[in-house]
Amino acid sequence: MVLVWEAISDLPQGWSSLSDGELVPLLRLWNDQRAVLQQNNVLAAFTERLTREWSIETGQIEGIYDIDKGITQTLIERGISADLIPFQPGQKLPELIAAIIQDHAAVLEGLFQFVKGDRPISKSYIHELHAALMRHQDTTLVRDQFGNLFESKLLKGKYKERANNPKKPDGSMHQYCPPEQVDSEMERLLAMHTEHVKKGVPVEVDAAWLHHRFTRIHPYQDGNGRVARALASLIFIKAGWFPVVVSRDDRLRYIDALEQADQGDLRSLVSYLVDVQKTALFQAIQPIAETVGRASMQPRPLNRWVQAFEYANLLMEIAGERLGITAESLRQSYTDDKFDTVSSDSLAEIYELLPYKPNVIAYEKARRLAIQALTRPYTKYIEVNAHAIGSTSAGLIGIVVVFCNGIGGSKGLEKASKSIFQVNYSEPYESTERRFRVWLEESLETARSLWRKSL
Repeated sequence: MVLVWEAISDLPQGWSSLSDGELVPLLRLWNDQRAVLQQNNVLAAFTERLTREWSIETGQIEGIYDIDKGITQTLIERGISADLIPFQPGQKLPELIAAIIQDHAAVLEGLFQFVKGDRPISKSYIHELHAALMRHQDTTLVRDQFGNLFESKLLKGKYKERANNPKKPDGSMHQYCPPEQVDSEMERLLAMHTEHVKKGVPVEVDAAWLHHRFTRIHPYQDGNGRVARALASLIFIKAGWFPVVVSRDDRLRYIDALEQADQGDLRSLVSYLVDVQKTALFQAIQPIAETVGRASMQPRPLNRWVQAFEYANLLMEIAGERLGITAESLRQSYTDDKFDTVSSDSLAEIYELLPYKPNVIAYEKARRLAIQALTRPYTKYIEVNAHAIGSTSAGLIGIVVVFCNGIGGSKGLEKASKSIFQVNYSEPYESTERRFRVWLEESLETARSLWRKSL
């Protein structure tokens, strides 16, 4: 199978439906929290950690180097240093790995400076990005006319001179833009992006489109993925958000979203980028509980919390009702099993699946569907869990759906929801409920599938 190259296309007519607008109220919330973090010198530390994570992971997922999670966490905590990277046979030298990661970090810092200068994205600037990202890489693998791989000098900051159509393990081929058409396609890419800005295309939609269309062109011999993530990060940073950190744990979802975009559907990539921003937001506001002191007792933050609290209570009632309907439906199909819905204490192991530490003292609520098979001694669960994120001053509550196979401990748990649903004070309840019902249906369907597989 060959995915044949076609000239890049603009956004579809119904581009406004590609996003549910979730990031708009979240950005208002983030801007409120940003002020608190800046006052307490926490934002700078968080940004530095996020920069290190981005710098490591953007090369990790491309196979430029292989650093295990433990070393990665050490580098994020203590800084990028060759002394912290162990030598591994068959891998690049620690000094070179550190230099490559530092190149990535310098590029990300440059993105923040670029935004401050309010310059438009241009072909020359993208060349600068590529040259900076590839500063410590001198060669790349290319194929000759007979399909043989050989090492060739890497053109830094210059478009490719050879076709780069990779073969996948299954033998299929992905055709990218021919070298002679790259310049004109890049012109079209930037012209369309400029129109998107004028039309007010949501940041997550434009970033997904720009990332995907850039990778479809694949203008450089190597380094295209890193440049694409840098460009998507630039779009988000310019809008007041975070760089796009694609971690190794998310690599499969990320690749799958890009492949769906190859088939003409950007929704999965848009959704993925939204989740990346939400994860960064959740991590950013974690320190507020320790730094705001009395701020959480001020009237305005308290009002925010009360509103988020009330919204979450209403949504959890909906979750309980929906679990009851699910239980009744399953009773009719599986007469040998017992299905009961209960309000219960949360399974503590759930929180090990989250990308942040929940504030369960401020808020915690769970609705559970218990599934007891008469022929088995243990009970399985589908649980909808709600918990506070950060301090009450953040006014943010997260909801997740999990499946427990009855084994016990975190090994018996699987997350059934693709993303953490957020409840915040800045979004009207009607909009929040509409998003929640769609999210809940998708999550419960996944949970039911996990249960059936466990039988």
